[in-house]
Amino acid sequence: MSESKVSRRGWLGGMGASAAAGLLGGGAASTGTEAQAASVSPGRIEAEVLVIGAGYAGLACTRALQQAGRDVVLLEARSRPGGRCLNQAMPAPFQRYTLEAGAAYLAPQQTRMRELAAELGIGLFPTYNTGKLVSYLNGRRGTYSGVVPTANLVAAAELGLALLNLDGLAAKLDPEVPWAHPKAAEWDSQTFQTWMDKNLLSGDAKDMMRLAVLSLLSCEPREVSLLFVLLYVRAAGSLTTLLSTEGGGQQDRVVGGSQRIALGLAQQLQGRLLYNMPVHRITQTAQDIVVQGDGFEAHAQRVVMAMSPGMAGRMRYDGMLDAAMQQRRQLMQRMPMGAIWKVHCVYDRPFWRDDGLNGQVTSDQGLTKVTFDSTPPEAGAPGVLMGFIDGQDALDACAMAPAERKQKVLDALVAYFGPKAAQPLAYSEQNWQAEDYSAGGPTAYTAPGVLTALGPALRTPCGRLHWAGTETATVWLGYMEGAVRSGERAAREVLARL
Repeated sequence: MSESKVSRRGWLGGMGASAAAGLLGGGAASTGTEAQAASVSPGRIEAEVLVIGAGYAGLACTRALQQAGRDVVLLEARSRPGGRCLNQAMPAPFQRYTLEAGAAYLAPQQTRMRELAAELGIGLFPTYNTGKLVSYLNGRRGTYSGVVPTANLVAAAELGLALLNLDGLAAKLDPEVPWAHPKAAEWDSQTFQTWMDKNLLSGDAKDMMRLAVLSLLSCEPREVSLLFVLLYVRAAGSLTTLLSTEGGGQQDRVVGGSQRIALGLAQQLQGRLLYNMPVHRITQTAQDIVVQGDGFEAHAQRVVMAMSPGMAGRMRYDGMLDAAMQQRRQLMQRMPMGAIWKVHCVYDRPFWRDDGLNGQVTSDQGLTKVTFDSTPPEAGAPGVLMGFIDGQDALDACAMAPAERKQKVLDALVAYFGPKAAQPLAYSEQNWQAEDYSAGGPTAYTAPGVLTALGPALRTPCGRLHWAGTETATVWLGYMEGAVRSGERAAREVLARL
């Protein structure tokens, strides 16, 4: 491969990031060509550390290593940073406003993401939460306040007790080693659906608990281990925290969209971030570790794989036959991604607010069962309703024609908010199953038996190879916060071994 081709890839990637930063409000970006030229020669890259994947885990890891004075290069397969965090311009004629097609919310407890936003001068604003939520259960529409719908008081009470029960079980776990709990084998031998069937009597309570799992993991309760759900809850503090807006997982949003923070971090890397560089093969030798992709070869003393287990499992690994790598390979085959679409409907104004509604829905019917008011904070901005399509619904939606899928979304919104929802001025959808370097979202999960058999392989280094990604986090697992913390943890591991 010629030098010009390697350089062109890097240059185009840098230009793409700069353009995206300007369009999405990230500020001016530096191409950093001097630093890049120092690392790239004809077809070959050399660094002390290579990081693979420029989502929040990879960005945080690279930043920490660079701040420690290490020679580090970050390779990203896409032409942008952010991973499963993606800003998009609204459809015409509202292009000056931003939609968040991926991860969007920050909890007050997510301190690292909030610190990064403050450092970059990026503001936050509260998710709109004034007014009632809509419940649509068993074909009946109602409104309520709080976390649990109250249309069926018996089911609401049963669900409330179940939430407390789960919080109590989760609190007993050590998030570093959940598989070490005395009851880990018992909890990991069953699906969450099995637990629901044993502990919930009413159909309404089961429907609402299913919706909670869908909204958090984008998988069905029958697919996920009880132990994994408990770990997920433990990593956030409580199930109520995960499900709440005020004081919880959906409290705040990022002005201009959550990818702005990723773009800001990318700008700090001074050309050490190379785009359009998908990696296919990793080889460990006695002297170093070698990363290869289309037309390039990179050598380092350490490599950090900062991506979901499923994506990492696509790589070919050579020269790593020890037990740790064998277990990691098995784990990567057993951690699927959730299935999720994110849809946005744009209206001239947030008309639901006039009816005393905050735009949030809990429903056991319709293609989109959970919605939020995603209206931008700028004065005069159009009203935006955002909806999730999760789990089996998301898989079914993949087989629908676009017009059918859109109509099913609108039919659901009309049932929730009335006839004004039937004709949005613009409609947008993001199918994460179709993203080649994501294959779903918002996070990976484990079926029964996986955590107790292979859990330690999540974070255990394999020779010169280290693992990051939100799935490896012990605090806010599955969130942007968890991704950042995992990247910083991997950086500390690397620094201790260099």
